[in-house]
Amino acid sequence: MTSIAQTPEDALRTWFPSTPGFRDRQRDALERIWNGRSILLLMPTGVGKSIVYQLPVLAGGGIGVIISPLIALMQQQAQILSDLGAITLSLSGRDAKDAQEALRDFPWSREPAFLFVSPERVETDGYLEHLLRKNKRFITLVAVDEAHCISQWGHDFRPPYKAIPNFLDRAFGNSSWPPVVCLTATLNRNSQAEILADFRLDSSDVIRSHSMLRTNLDLSFRIIESNEEKLQALENVLDQYRGQKIIVYTHLKQNKKWGTRALSAHFLQRGIRCAPFDADLAMTDKDKTLEDFSIGSVDVVFATGAFGMGVDISDIRGVIHFLIPESLEQYYQEVGRAGRDGAPAFGILLYTRTNAKVRRDLIRVAGRSREQVWDVWNNDVANGKASLRSISPWLSFQSKDAEYAIFYAFQRVGALNIVARGPGRLNSFEPRGPGGTEFLLRLNAATRIGNVTAAIRKLGLNPSDTMDQLFSLYDKGEIKLVRSPDKTLLFTTRELRDQEVEDLVKVISEMVDERLRGFDGFVALIEAGTDPSAALDAWFGAN
Repeated sequence: MTSIAQTPEDALRTWFPSTPGFRDRQRDALERIWNGRSILLLMPTGVGKSIVYQLPVLAGGGIGVIISPLIALMQQQAQILSDLGAITLSLSGRDAKDAQEALRDFPWSREPAFLFVSPERVETDGYLEHLLRKNKRFITLVAVDEAHCISQWGHDFRPPYKAIPNFLDRAFGNSSWPPVVCLTATLNRNSQAEILADFRLDSSDVIRSHSMLRTNLDLSFRIIESNEEKLQALENVLDQYRGQKIIVYTHLKQNKKWGTRALSAHFLQRGIRCAPFDADLAMTDKDKTLEDFSIGSVDVVFATGAFGMGVDISDIRGVIHFLIPESLEQYYQEVGRAGRDGAPAFGILLYTRTNAKVRRDLIRVAGRSREQVWDVWNNDVANGKASLRSISPWLSFQSKDAEYAIFYAFQRVGALNIVARGPGRLNSFEPRGPGGTEFLLRLNAATRIGNVTAAIRKLGLNPSDTMDQLFSLYDKGEIKLVRSPDKTLLFTTRELRDQEVEDLVKVISEMVDERLRGFDGFVALIEAGTDPSAALDAWFGAN
């Protein structure tokens, strides 16, 4: 990271003149980044974590690479920064062909600039890796937003986050990363330790807010005897706050009575302007719901945890939990999406013992037996005798996060090694020059089905070098992209040992047990009539 001539205070006045000064731990975090240090920043939702990665890039120039799981948030942040005069490119939500062409045309030498990418793209996009390696001198920092998704101990674990450290190694070298800024609202002890280990940080790199709980939230737990009574209570609350923006977390998708869509249909009939939001809905439907909620044409969103994380809607007046969250930590993250504008807001948790059983069952299904781990190895990893294989995680592990996590556990123990990322099919490209013609002809001659991995294997080529050559020819116009490329991971394996499987099963079991203990502790607080704010104050003190 190049030195920044301005002080953080001068930079704030230059780029955000309407902001009166730094809040909370922003200044402490920026001082470390100004000095080229990586950090893990824990600050409440709505306090202003984004300025911590934006300001060093705006003030010092160069490019900030922002890794975020949230399409809407990336688009919002990109628009804000563009309005400030920065160059921005948000790749999420784009067709794969369009995204690759936008990357090719990105002005790497102009500054300040921001590149917003999803963890899924980081995991599989070899062209992105190629460009970062080629232009690494321009990279000011890498920000990893919603960093709690990295942890397998947490409720929001997102497996592609586990690919980020390897991606940084391949793009920058394992001892020459730019400053990495991990941001989230809160972490438990196990999750924090995992993130520190993954990103090569230590406890001195953790910056935690002085006060993690916002005082404008009126929080309550309500114990109810049956689901029918709970539905009536929800009707009463939504009638009381009719016309105000509210998120109702059902945490179930297609449950015929209590899922996002069933409840949305029920309340539409009652005249509530509402919509469902869950991971299985079409992207266009999710985008429309987010837009309608943001501008106020929808008042209530019935959602799973897929909604709200990081979305910058400041005037949400309430969060209602119709199904109990997994932990006090999840409760805090979700209820914190209300009242980001500082005005009074509320959080109401409607609790029944039946729902507690549902949640326990949802946690227990994350456990895996020895046989299930071997099935992932034999069916998804070591199928066949080839020394070099490829996999498309999005296709192989769609809606199978437990198996997805095991795939990364195999890498952690060294049984699986990712050697390259890139397209799986040669027919995504056509030659446009002599170099491209020679390259594609050679590869196509080595495979009857146009499979890139098969061609590399047959010709005995270095996978990483071959992908770099393909991307370089594309950069030079020697190869043209004619259809959206699929994205695969090329990998090698060694024999998986029985003891490694036993150890993995044990670790997964410990994670499930820890999550159950956290949940049971949360339930005990609710059933004891504990004040939520007091419970959160005590929890932050323990963490």
